[in-house]
Amino acid sequence: MYYFIVNPHASGGKGMRVWRQVQRRLPKLSGTQRYEVFLTEKTGDARAFSRKITERCREEKTLVVIGGDGTLSEVVDGACLDSDRVSIAFVPTGYANDFARNLRRKYRLRRQPERFFTAERERMLDYGVLDAENGNRRFVVSAGIGFDAAVFHELLASRCRQCGEYPLRLHSARFSYFLIFLRELKRAQRTRGYILLDQEQRVEFNNIIFISAHVHPHESGYLLGSGANCEDGRLDLCIVSTKRKLRIVRILLAALFGIHKKMSGVHCYRCREAEIHTAEAFPVHTDGESCGKLRDLVLSCVPRKLRVRL
Repeated sequence: MYYFIVNPHASGGKGMRVWRQVQRRLPKLSGTQRYEVFLTEKTGDARAFSRKITERCREEKTLVVIGGDGTLSEVVDGACLDSDRVSIAFVPTGYANDFARNLRRKYRLRRQPERFFTAERERMLDYGVLDAENGNRRFVVSAGIGFDAAVFHELLASRCRQCGEYPLRLHSARFSYFLIFLRELKRAQRTRGYILLDQEQRVEFNNIIFISAHVHPHESGYLLGSGANCEDGRLDLCIVSTKRKLRIVRILLAALFGIHKKMSGVHCYRCREAEIHTAEAFPVHTDGESCGKLRDLVLSCVPRKLRVRL
């Protein structure tokens, strides 16, 4: 059975346009007689749909996600992945499309629908889990705390404000990101804190700006997790700790090309689990979605439990 979870608002309506193209192709494809479609209207809908679809799963089910990385993240977060009966296919229609970029997938809609209905191209991938006092959440690409999460928080709020007025086009989204980046750079806070890696190595910092944890290398186009492997059972951490705010700009420019690791203020680690404690509550995100502000959290990697059809 195939279940399409569609974010019609992704990229200013691109999600709906892509779904209509896929829908026209379905009658021509074998094995597609039985399918259902769910359209999201607000944040959290994709999570609720995937949970409802996969709970007490007794047959093979494929969730076909049409939307951005945030929609995919919600689907994975809500899905019951305990059995091997649930697989996920993804058609990226967002702005960044980090998940597809990291898998080096170029999606051509004319060929792609056929791939949804074969298990020959399945891969078992890792996913991450964020545990905190307010619950836990899965993520498929990255999670972060600090400056990068603050930017994501403001971007999300900006899109929500504009959604009812007019679709946020690609050029508008880039301009919004630039303005929000500058504003959050001016506001950026530093804090003391420490990280406990795999319950063994404790590392302390005095001027944490942000911490980024990666299952996949990219985050909004930045290669902050360069070297991350989505099949090795580990998270790649990038910690930026510096007194100088302008150094953040240099670091992120270098991160576009993955050459930031040796720069002053950058610290990189690889681990299965990272326990993070900061003196101040900082914004937190998973795959660009807000998790509020936290001081204490645990990030871990669940190895090769996510079945993805490519």
